[in-house]
Parts: sequence; structure tokens; C-alpha cells
Amino acid sequence: MENSARNKLIALMAHALFLTCAGALFMFCGSSGRYFEKLKNSVFITAYTECRSEADLAAVKNRIAAISGVKHIVILTENEVFAALEGALAKKDILLSIKDIEIPSILKIYPGTLNYERFGKIAEQINALAEIKSSDTGGNAVKKLFVFASDFKKAVRFITALLILSALASAAAAFVSMKYLSEKFQFLAERNVPRRDIVFKYAAEITLIPLSSLIISILILLAFYQTTGGNTMVFFTYPRTLLLLLLASLPSAVRLIKSV
Repeated sequence: MENSARNKLIALMAHALFLTCAGALFMFCGSSGRYFEKLKNSVFITAYTECRSEADLAAVKNRIAAISGVKHIVILTENEVFAALEGALAKKDILLSIKDIEIPSILKIYPGTLNYERFGKIAEQINALAEIKSSDTGGNAVKKLFVFASDFKKAVRFITALLILSALASAAAAFVSMKYLSEKFQFLAERNVPRRDIVFKYAAEITLIPLSSLIISILILLAFYQTTGGNTMVFFTYPRTLLLLLLASLPSAVRLIKSV
């Protein structure tokens, strides 16, 4: 293989590695953020109140919403409460046949936090409201979920740091791989060849290597994305694809600017 073709192949491989690392970083950050949102949405406080009318329930909802940290509140309708009780306690018709029983109104409060201490303080403030007869935070099962979230967050930070280091190292390799092009630029510049002519002469090489490496990296990341089924993994968006293309163009652009 001639020297020029070998240099181009090395540059293509280095750029593809750089973009794959950068793309993996984007995907991991997006996927971990999405997973944390799922965890947050799975944690809620169940509050019970004897309020029945829409006006009273709206007033209770507003008082709870005023508590710092509360993100979302859902009021279960009477039918939804019966549906929740079915199978766990008794059928709706049996409950209705017991005249003295009163089905409480149920509110599901989503704090939107994965901090257990903060979650506990919000639960205490909700339970302190006069309209709330009792509340349920989920017990040990939810506490274990917070412990898992804390450990998972540490793991995410560690993996993110590794991906950043990998992206930086591969970026340096991509920059070094374009040294041969820099030498060509410098050779022509020393012979007073106009900058415009140099750019036109190597325009195809300057653009094809970033574009080809971007296609290769997208195919690699897309194959990895499809193995997960897209359940948790997030593929990078169109703006980030453009960002990857700009990143891929940086090594040759910097070499061109420095040389001419």
C-alpha cells in the first residue's frame, strides 16, 4: 500500500474512533439521563384524605403543590380507587354493600428527587397537612431504590469520565493522523501557492475523511443501539450529528489554518 493511501486509511480510522467515542459519550449521557427520569417517575408518595368534592380535593392539591420539591400530583378518581382495591381487598360491589365503609380519596405525589433525605422531608410536610389522614412512602423497597440510584449515579460519573478521556485521547490521535496533510499544506504554502488553491486542491480529502468517518461511527453506534432494542438507550439527535461532523472536521481545519 502506497504511503498516501496508508496515511488516508490511518486518518479515516482515527477519525472514526474519535467520533465513535464522542457519539458513545452523547448516547450514554442521554440514556443515563433518561433512566434517571424513569427512576424519578417511579417514586411517589401516596396520601389519603377524606375530602370528596372537587373543590376540596383541588384545595388539598394546591396546598401540596406549594410544598418545595413537589413536581407532580395525580388525584385518583373513585373508580380508579376501586380498581386499585380490587383483588387486593375486595370487589367493588362488596365494598359498596358495606354501608359504613368510606373509601378515601387518594393522591399520588411525585417529588421528582432521588435524594432520600429530601424525599423524607417532603413526605413529613405532606403528612403534617390537616386534610391528609395518612401517607405511604413505600417503605424499605423505596429506600433500597434510593440507595441503588445513589450507587448508579456514582457509576455513571465514573463511566462518563472514562468516555470523556477516551474521546480526548482519540481526538488527539485524529489530530496527529492529519499531520501528512499539514505537511502538504505547508509544502505548497512555502511555494507561494494561494490559500484558496490549496483548499480547492484538497477539498475532497478534507471533507471525505470526516464524512466517511461519521458514517462509519454512526453505523457502529446504530448497531449497538439496536442490540438494546431502544428501551433505555437513546440515540443522539440531529443537532448532535451535526456537532459530530463539526468535530470530525476540526483536525483537518486546524492543520490547514496552522499551515497556511
